[in-house]
Amino acid sequence: MTPELMFRPVVDTRRFFDWASTSPVSAACAAVMDDYARAALAHPSPPDFLTERTRRVDSLRDEIRAVFAAPPDTDVSFVRSVAEASSAMARTMAVPRGGNVVVTAADHPALVAPWCWLTGTRPDVELRTVRSEASGRLDLEHAERLVDADTAVVTCTHLTHLDGVLQPVRALAELVRRRSGALLIVDGAQSAGRLPVRFDRLGADIYTASGRKALLGPLGAGFLIAAPGVLDSFGPLVFSARNCSVRARADGRWQPGAQHTGGSAVLEGNLPDLRLLFGLAASLAGYRQAGPTRLARRCRAAADEVARLLPAAGLRAVGPPGSGCHGIRRWRSPSVRDHRELKARLGRVGFSLAATREWIRISVHAFTSADDIARLCDHLRSYDDAYLEGRQR
Repeated sequence: MTPELMFRPVVDTRRFFDWASTSPVSAACAAVMDDYARAALAHPSPPDFLTERTRRVDSLRDEIRAVFAAPPDTDVSFVRSVAEASSAMARTMAVPRGGNVVVTAADHPALVAPWCWLTGTRPDVELRTVRSEASGRLDLEHAERLVDADTAVVTCTHLTHLDGVLQPVRALAELVRRRSGALLIVDGAQSAGRLPVRFDRLGADIYTASGRKALLGPLGAGFLIAAPGVLDSFGPLVFSARNCSVRARADGRWQPGAQHTGGSAVLEGNLPDLRLLFGLAASLAGYRQAGPTRLARRCRAAADEVARLLPAAGLRAVGPPGSGCHGIRRWRSPSVRDHRELKARLGRVGFSLAATREWIRISVHAFTSADDIARLCDHLRSYDDAYLEGRQR
């Protein structure tokens, strides 16, 4: 089977337009997870089986470094999601009194909520928010005024989840280095798999990602890449034999205190589900072989087709002008009061997309074809016609 076929979704996605949410897994991912489950059930010694498979996990770290152009000395840590990674960092980082945390208005709640929690429980730590420009990109001049010598952490979403706006992470990183010693934490949940990402050129200290979106990996398998030594500034997410040690006295009484290691294990505790990790590894390998640059071009071509056809179906773009070129954009129908009704109607004929009362979000992938988009537009047009006829009656 060719690399592209191995990376292709294992189910029919011709009516799937919610790629920015939780995507179907790749054929490679599904096959590997099935093989893992069968082997685990049939193995005569579960402890030996787990030990053997755990030894292979470092090869997944190497695959992630290869896909995201991360140097060999970077740490790769496995987490279930961006939310888990961000929560672990906010809960365990020692932010000095009088310090501040800088977030951006474009950040996803999963990235920013833990830092809102931290500053809400620490009145001695200030929360600052960088505003967005009309383009949806963060305002670097405003960031220049907010980041200072007391800034401990700066967060930034790489590609926004509502409008697909690519943020100027490299420029922000240069600003942060110039004005502070803060850690720059980047949320790559939407950019990973949607466009080529080079950690060695991004300028971030930490890049977090979710496997379950454009990478076509399983739910519950995420990861982060960290510059050397950065993870040492955090405490363990979960204490386990993998990342800490405790001692007992000669009489058997445990001694107070625990020594914990830094590096990748600090955020892992006990490893996530190995079946999911091997599924993610297979999907990542298929993605790399199929070609991130080639897949990104196809995704942008699909986004261009959406921008061309949806206005003809009576929808108007929502959000910053020029957004959506990476395949994520919101739309509104002037004739629809509640766009959740539109989502439900489309759902009855097999379409999947995101919606609120005010808009629907159409997100595409490299595997979304022009015919798929045309078919969606036909249904959107017929719904508008039927809706308007009902209102006129």
